[in-house]
Amino acid sequence: MTCWPNLFLLAAPRSGSSQLAAWLASHPEIALPPIKEPNFFAHHEFPPPEDPLSRNLVDVRNPGDPRARGTFALVTRAQDYKSLYARLAAHRWRLDASTSYLACPDAPAAIAQTCPDACIITVTRAPIARAWSHYGLARRTGRTTASLTDEISRELADTGPPGLRYLLRPSRQRDAIARVATIFPPSCRLHLTFEEMIANPPAVLRTIASFLDIDPTGFDMACTARNASALPRFAALTAALHHTGWHAPLRRALPSRAKTALRPIWFRKGSPQITEAEHHLLSRHLEGA
Repeated sequence: MTCWPNLFLLAAPRSGSSQLAAWLASHPEIALPPIKEPNFFAHHEFPPPEDPLSRNLVDVRNPGDPRARGTFALVTRAQDYKSLYARLAAHRWRLDASTSYLACPDAPAAIAQTCPDACIITVTRAPIARAWSHYGLARRTGRTTASLTDEISRELADTGPPGLRYLLRPSRQRDAIARVATIFPPSCRLHLTFEEMIANPPAVLRTIASFLDIDPTGFDMACTARNASALPRFAALTAALHHTGWHAPLRRALPSRAKTALRPIWFRKGSPQITEAEHHLLSRHLEGA
C-alpha cells in the first residue's frame, strides 16, 4: 500500500526543524518516515544524487530501499517517495520535514497539487542569526574554511544549483511565508518561530496540538535531536574529507558509540563568534528578509 504525506514542516534550515520533527514524531498520531528530509518537491534545485556536488549532502543513496535510514536524501521518483509512507498509512498524520521546501519557489504549489489535504507548519528564524548559524555548520562539517565575506561573495556570484546556496537564500523568509499563505488557506497552515520554540517549547507544542486536533499530552519532551554548531580541531582535514566525498560515507559507517567517543576529539567547544563587521555585512544583504 502506498500513500502520500499530509503534514509538512516547512522550516528554514537551522531553525530547529530536527528538534521539532523529533517532538512531532514522538506523538502516537504523527509518523515520520526513516528519512526526515526526502526533498521530493525540491530535488530539482540540487545536483542529482550521484553528482559529486551532492556527495556530502545525501545521507541515503537508495531511498527506495525500505531499510534506508538517514536525515537528507534527494528522492526523485514518486514511487520511492510514496514508499517511504507506505507503512505509515494507519497514522493520522504523516510528516515530511524537508528544509528545502520553504526557500524553493515551486515546492508549496507542488505540495498543494499532489497532497491537496496537506497541513503546513512553517518555522522561521531571525535572518542574521539563521545565516550565521548555517555558516557555523558549514565550518563544522568542512563545507568551507573561507571567511563569511568570501562565502557571501561566492553565493552572490553563483550560477549553480540554487539548493546549494545556504547563507542568504534560505534567510530571505518573508517572501517564502507569503508564498505559502497564497496557496494554503489559514485553516491548513500554522506559522511558528525558532525564537518562540526555544523560549517555551510546551506552549508551542500545545499550539501544534490544537492546530492538528490531537492530544496535547501525547508529545514526549524527552526526545532530543541536537544539530548544533561547533569548531573542528582539524579544519583542513575536515575540509579535505568533505570535498573528496569521504565525510558522508565515514559518518554513515561509524557506529553511534564511535561518533560519541570521537566528538570531543574532533571538535572543540564553542562556535564561531560573529564580529560587528560580519553582522553589518549580513544585515546589509538581508535587510527586509
